[in-house]
Amino acid sequence: MRAARRRFDSSAVSELLLAVPTVLSSLLVVTVPGKALTPQAPWVFPVLWLLSGVVVLLPVVDVAAALAHRLRLPTPTERRVLLPLLGSVCDAASADSRRYRLWIQNSRDINAMAVGGRVVGVSTAALALPPEQLEAVLAHELGHHLAGHTRASLLRWWYELPARALVLLVFALGWGVLAAGAALRTRLAMVVSLLLVVALAVAAVAASPWLLLVPVVAPLLALTSRRAELRADRVAAELGYGPLLLEVLQRWRNEEHVAGLRARVLASHPSCTLRISKLCETAPGPGSGGRASLRPTEA
Repeated sequence: MRAARRRFDSSAVSELLLAVPTVLSSLLVVTVPGKALTPQAPWVFPVLWLLSGVVVLLPVVDVAAALAHRLRLPTPTERRVLLPLLGSVCDAASADSRRYRLWIQNSRDINAMAVGGRVVGVSTAALALPPEQLEAVLAHELGHHLAGHTRASLLRWWYELPARALVLLVFALGWGVLAAGAALRTRLAMVVSLLLVVALAVAAVAASPWLLLVPVVAPLLALTSRRAELRADRVAAELGYGPLLLEVLQRWRNEEHVAGLRARVLASHPSCTLRISKLCETAPGPGSGGRASLRPTEA
């Protein structure tokens, strides 16, 4: 049996590298209170903040991530359905199924997700899939965990918080200034409010110039996310679930809508057509057993 790799793959590493501009912005933001509160040792706050990244390893962060995605704990009936399937997938990957936590998303759409460090979420609609197809979906989500995608995303999110807070603060102040100028209903007030908003934006960029790279990084992060999806598909195929995952993807393709160029550039998932094409290029893994003999249904 071939065990799946348990380390950050190129997609996870790329996501962390692309987060560098925003993380540097966060570092500059954290340095400001550090200089004010500990002028003799301004490095204390930035160092403590960098070390705080270990919080992503805490189980409570997984719970928070699941709740942020509006997931709930499974009912006893749902657990009886999902636990054996997750166990089979983990056995194929030589992974410990006890490390992962199942959560449920109330949705009419067939969906699943890997969030946090160990959370595997499944929509209520996905529970209606044939057991073997649902098992293939779980294999895909486990692939995200095994390749380090979820840890990388969680770490990036944590280290981006100060920079995001700065941007939100600037937007809030800007809207407040514009609202005040509009309330006065004079041309001078509007001009002054606009100048103040521009000054706020310039100050934010001056304090954290790396923010200018965020619009450039966004489509690259989306590209990395799409690569991560293809990698998770490949992990599922290596575990022997390729043909079954193809059946699910073909079902999704029939429901897929053609998106515009901007939506495709910023999309976090590749099209089902591309995923099917890539899966068809992947040979079944040694652990596929009887599953390798299955053939995808006709679209």
